[in-house]
Amino acid sequence: MATKHAPRSRRPASRRPPRTTALARTGAGASGRALAEAEHALDGADLAGADLAGLALRGRALRGADLTGADLTGARLLACDLRGARLGGAKLSGARLVLCDLRGAALEGALLHDARIAVCAFDEAQLARADLGEGRLAAVSLAGADLSRATLAGAKLVLCSLGGADLTGAKLEGASFVLSWLPGADFTRARLARARFALSALGGAVFDRVSGLDEESFALSWGGAG
Repeated sequence: MATKHAPRSRRPASRRPPRTTALARTGAGASGRALAEAEHALDGADLAGADLAGLALRGRALRGADLTGADLTGARLLACDLRGARLGGAKLSGARLVLCDLRGAALEGALLHDARIAVCAFDEAQLARADLGEGRLAAVSLAGADLSRATLAGAKLVLCSLGGADLTGAKLEGASFVLSWLPGADFTRARLARARFALSALGGAVFDRVSGLDEESFALSWGGAG
């Protein structure tokens, strides 16, 4: 007679551990490699102080990520979602940002010197004291952004929107705004030596107690400035 065996108890199916949005801050460059290789969205990722120099990212979701003080020197970001991200004090010198969404992002004191930014949105972003000197911005929206005391010396802005932006106390020596939209922008106490507003709309822009303006500053621009 065949011996009957007791039915085997089934082990519960193993579950994969939930994905985390935090990346360990390990050795130089390790966080960048982990970020580039991650296959899932990294909304809310903790990358504060991470070494991400030269990082190349395409179509990555990083909404609300903490990149405070991160090194993104020379990074290449294409079509990334960084809405509400924290980039205060981050290093983005020489970075290239194309088709990125940084609406509401915090970039106070960020270093964007010589950055190349095209078709990006920085609406309502916090860029107080940020350094965008010598930067090249094309079709970038900075509507309502806080650029107070920011540095844009030598920057070239083409087809950009800065309606309602706060540029009080900004350093704009040698900056140029070409075919740009600046109604309601506040340039109070801004330093504007050699700055040019060519073929740009300035209706309602405020130029109170500024320094350095000359008769050529508003060549072919239109709209009354306050």
